[in-house]
Amino acid sequence: MSTTFRTAREEGQQGIDWRRELPPLLAVAGLAADYLSPAALWTLALPMLAVAALLALRSFGKAALVFVLSSWILIPTASGVLSAFDAQSGTQRLLVIGGGAERVRAVLEPCFSDQVRIEQLPVGRGHVIDPHWVLKDTIRTFVGIHNERVLDQARRNGWITCGAFYD
Repeated sequence: MSTTFRTAREEGQQGIDWRRELPPLLAVAGLAADYLSPAALWTLALPMLAVAALLALRSFGKAALVFVLSSWILIPTASGVLSAFDAQSGTQRLLVIGGGAERVRAVLEPCFSDQVRIEQLPVGRGHVIDPHWVLKDTIRTFVGIHNERVLDQARRNGWITCGAFYD
């Protein structure tokens, strides 16, 4: 009896080469589980389990890709990049999704100095991007994280003139 592991292809049989087929499947499954799961802390385990499985299969590139593209890394990083880009111009943008940007502007603009602008994203019904389901939730998560970052920076720099944002 041989103690070496042989694949079906080496034996001359027709079959699936699991060492080649399993890593892409794990990468897609890990990212799908991440983005399709609710926004809760326990969902961090889903892409990290896929990363661990890919590392065990010695598929380092795919493991790194799943890690970087997971919602726990990609969305906060994208928010930080946008904030850093805005900081170069000396202003920050509060993002608004969908309709009602004028109403939000009328209520919020008096509470901020000139360093904070309110900008409507072209997302939603009747706009450039009309996302549904997972993409809609992902965009909302990005906007929420980004706006929290902007409000924190505005508090630190004294750009807020209304007391309601200090709670």
